[in-house]
Amino acid sequence: MVAGVFRGFNTSLDMLLGSAVVLLPSAWVATSLTSGRSVISPIWLGLTRYSLAAAGFAVLFVLRPGSEPLSVLAASALALVLPPAVVVWHQRRHNTMHP
Repeated sequence: MVAGVFRGFNTSLDMLLGSAVVLLPSAWVATSLTSGRSVISPIWLGLTRYSLAAAGFAVLFVLRPGSEPLSVLAASALALVLPPAVVVWHQRRHNTMHP
């Protein structure tokens, strides 16, 4: 959303949609794996996650042909990298505070 201040509303919206394309399938897989009712193999869930993300990118660029690909892909890359990095940082911080 900070990009909206510097680059405009459309860039901010592109980044929001780009991160949603990656995070929504990831959230679905996480809830499916932790619900205890999942009858689908984790391998198939992973393949479905990436297939849904690919379909999401296709839909995004069809519905918004004027989207800036760099903004969309930068946000999706951040959405892939930041959650695990925050978890690792939190675990390291937690482990160093309680030896």
